[in-house]
Amino acid sequence: MRTTRRTFLAASAATVAGPLIRSVAAGEPKDKLRIAVIGVAGQGKFSFDNLKHENIVALCDVDPARAADARKERPDAKFHTDYRKLFDDAKSFDAVAVCTPDHTHAHPTLLALSLGKHVYCEKPLCHSVNEVRLVRAAAKAHPKLQTQMGTQIHAGDNYRRVVEIIRSGGIGPVKRVRVWCSRRPDGGRVIKPVVRAKFDTAQWLGPCPDEFFYANHDKWPHFHWRWWWPFGGGVHADMGCHFTDLPHWALGLGAPVTVKATGTGIPNADNKVPNTLQVDYTYKTPGGVLPLTWYHGVTGPDLSGKVKYAGFSDGVCFEGDGGKKLVANYGTYKLFPEEFAKGYRPPVPTLAKSLGHHKEWLAAIRGTGRPLCEFDYSAPLTEAVLLGNVSYRAGGAELAWDTKTGTTGNKDADAFLARDVRKGWEYPV
Repeated sequence: MRTTRRTFLAASAATVAGPLIRSVAAGEPKDKLRIAVIGVAGQGKFSFDNLKHENIVALCDVDPARAADARKERPDAKFHTDYRKLFDDAKSFDAVAVCTPDHTHAHPTLLALSLGKHVYCEKPLCHSVNEVRLVRAAAKAHPKLQTQMGTQIHAGDNYRRVVEIIRSGGIGPVKRVRVWCSRRPDGGRVIKPVVRAKFDTAQWLGPCPDEFFYANHDKWPHFHWRWWWPFGGGVHADMGCHFTDLPHWALGLGAPVTVKATGTGIPNADNKVPNTLQVDYTYKTPGGVLPLTWYHGVTGPDLSGKVKYAGFSDGVCFEGDGGKKLVANYGTYKLFPEEFAKGYRPPVPTLAKSLGHHKEWLAAIRGTGRPLCEFDYSAPLTEAVLLGNVSYRAGGAELAWDTKTGTTGNKDADAFLARDVRKGWEYPV
């Protein structure tokens, strides 16, 4: 996209940034929002299905075959394989859902914000720490725009009850948090691309250098891009925002102070993301320094596999006073020890039932309430997750994170905070 054209579009959109633009298409109720969806298959289908009661006027997917169902359901919506062209007609829509792979989250999000569009973006918010900071700054520069990251479980009742218990002091002051996810890239096997790409791979690569793709594979699946650094961030980037959202929310955590990662690679594979990973964080809280540890590739909070909680192969454990613990996953929670749990009475609910994940964003656009996981909240959460990967890629170095300057003080680690982009794919800021 030429800078001159982007500048023109941004100037044209300046007058409409903020106010809601109502749909005026024939036969459409005037209160329907005009939505563009970028990435309409896989996870994108989830967003498409949750937004299709609105007026979806534009669709974009690099793979036309995977977009066939969405196009059939919305035959009048304009279709593109290049999201940059979608923004050429930015006046035709009010809001954008960005549901692409991680490496192409920042670019369409930044374009949308610069053009005065409300944005929903899947997790993790961005591919690199630098991108997170660009997106957060862009959102702050457009305070009337409603933003939301796709952490769907944030809308669930179970997380809300856990937040209330922790905030009410149900287990006493929280002294430690452990978070774990059983997923691992190999899934019991070595991951290798098996599906020949039948779409424009140059467009799919977007800002990524093409040397990696073409030097290693002429085949590429739509899901397993997660296990290569140029495109994803392994299990931690894929799932970390879901699970560490709970302690960040309940305890009001911001940026970590220190980060240190250790892990193991995928056996006999050229992918470099870790198969198992432990990331030790420390946070400053009003009660002092709080340790938080992430584990993946194991079914409990211990890389050796020795520590487990029955029924919680994935979970979050808050450790409080006198051995009191609360262990939670997406759908349930349990208090320990048993004697304490028997006599415990949960606090009266203070967090209202969610309207629904996407509905919260839509309601905020219409001027009611605030979206879930808006970028000012989800950016620090994503940044913390990505810093775990930075430490791992820097050889497991312990990082002292300076959130004001956005540096670690470690040159090797700082090199992984940002990435080079291909010519023609510069950040639209």
